[in-house]
Amino acid sequence: MTERERFIRTLTCSSPDRPSYGDYFSYEETQKRWEKDGLPKGLNREELFNYFGMDRIDIWDGQKFPLCDDIIPLFESSVVEETDAYVIRKDAVGRVLKTLKNVPPPAMPQFISYPVTDRKTWADYKNRLDPETPGRLPANLLQIGRSSLSRNTPLCAWFGGTYGYIRNWLGVENASILFYDDPGLVEEMIEHLTYFYMTLAKKIFGAGVQLDAVMFWEDMAYKNGSLLSPEKYRKYCLRFYKVMVELVRKNGVKVVMLDSDGNIDELMPIWLDAGINCMHPMEVAAGMDVRTARSKYGRNVTFLGGIDKRALARGPAAIDAEVIPKIRDLLDTGGGFVVECDHAVPPDVSLDNYLYFRKVVSKICAG
Repeated sequence: MTERERFIRTLTCSSPDRPSYGDYFSYEETQKRWEKDGLPKGLNREELFNYFGMDRIDIWDGQKFPLCDDIIPLFESSVVEETDAYVIRKDAVGRVLKTLKNVPPPAMPQFISYPVTDRKTWADYKNRLDPETPGRLPANLLQIGRSSLSRNTPLCAWFGGTYGYIRNWLGVENASILFYDDPGLVEEMIEHLTYFYMTLAKKIFGAGVQLDAVMFWEDMAYKNGSLLSPEKYRKYCLRFYKVMVELVRKNGVKVVMLDSDGNIDELMPIWLDAGINCMHPMEVAAGMDVRTARSKYGRNVTFLGGIDKRALARGPAAIDAEVIPKIRDLLDTGGGFVVECDHAVPPDVSLDNYLYFRKVVSKICAG
């Protein structure tokens, strides 16, 4: 069975030869730490997958469809202020960020200002989100379409979201207030997001590209719940997903995923109603548990993630306690679990602990 077939069968509970498993490595500091621990230096992402014996399901990079959904043109980046301790920059998407020099990623920067503040700045931003702008789709789109059916690894496209994007444009506070103070502008923004991603998706499918999975992105929850009331979210945002999921299903996509950190308990029913069938990353520190969600929703929901990254830092006993029951419980209830960490692997995880984690996963999944 190819990695592509295994990935699809795993996330549709369709009896793969074994569950698909992988991870994603977005932190440069983690790889640097592992190289000090003995990892060969300079491995690229595919080489990392091979080194750790994982399926190549790198839907964040290697198996991600090359779609440009950034604003075009970008803003001019510039340094606003710099000291020995920090640097303040205006980035290419119009945000002003303060980054501490002595605190490397995964530390978050401080967001000082955002590109959209009113209807005038939204009009400018909207003009930069034109799906017809040249360069949004790869020049070899037809070739990708012709080769997509014979791939051995899955091909995934990221097709936007709603609240998460508005939050990135305005900031959490202003975006949240906007849903109450100017719902008409919210509707205009979501209507444009729908038009933008629908147009690009239709062009991709029209070129004969067979996508195996689609990921939507929100990141709209914190430790205790949603950043927006489920009622408001259902009223304004569900329509985007209804339209997009209908389109991707019509074009043969079987795995429809949603990426949001935080506690998504109150949002999951909305996404399931929209036809989304896979949740990511199921952040354990925010109270998410793949076993609880499975008992509540059955095989209607599958998972990409769900393993507490903090357990990996604590060593073999903690890894066993975290990993073994979750995999076995999900296997006993139909599968549907691509075993990964609940976010990128942080640099406090040693190479030995990560290798042990991979050994445990492969042993259980192999039966």
